[in-house]
Amino acid sequence: MRSEDLFFRAWFGVSQSSLVHSLRCLANDLECVGKCDATQVRPVAINTWALAQRSVPCLIGRTLGHPSVGDGRPALSSELFYFDPDRGIARTMSRWYRLGTRVDPDYWTERLAGRS
Repeated sequence: MRSEDLFFRAWFGVSQSSLVHSLRCLANDLECVGKCDATQVRPVAINTWALAQRSVPCLIGRTLGHPSVGDGRPALSSELFYFDPDRGIARTMSRWYRLGTRVDPDYWTERLAGRS
């Protein structure tokens, strides 16, 4: 394996070509916001959501229709690149989200600490 591939797999968990493809999809989606037909996209729903922080901005909430997280299960999104609560949509590195009910970030702090 080439050293470039080792670097990308170590830091991003994917090959260089896979990361480039994901970034191109993200760039295309961001360029299209407000201009493209939103009915073509079937975003994953996220309820009881709040803005959260990792080393990058992200969302935390309960997803519906996520390909690998069961409906209603808590999830932390990948890096947040587009956020429009007025339109009820957000785009992370990996997918679009349709924003449902917003909660205060303390909601998740309490639940993750085991208080509810």
